[in-house]
Amino acid sequence: MLLVFGLNYLALLACCLGMARHHRALLGQPPSSRRVALLRGAAALGATGALGVCIHQQGGEVGTVLWGCLLMLSGILLVALLAWRPRWALPLAVGAPLAGGAIALLGAS
Repeated sequence: MLLVFGLNYLALLACCLGMARHHRALLGQPPSSRRVALLRGAAALGATGALGVCIHQQGGEVGTVLWGCLLMLSGILLVALLAWRPRWALPLAVGAPLAGGAIALLGAS
């Protein structure tokens, strides 16, 4: 489930970075229109991937509900980080999906 949480967090962060205010706060410059389109596409791809993983692991009904819950929890964490520790938001976006993927691979074997 850490993989789904990490992908949801990554998707929400990409969505936030598509906004000029958050992009400027985290990366120091406003995003170009091409970067905004890429970030929005990455956000949709990440959320869809997380939903697919969750449905594959838990089934359709439970997986969808669990994905929604993990999406809300990752959103709460992202909002808290952007409000209090914005510089922690980017390293967590890299670490959470990698840790979740490693745990999923170790648990599958």
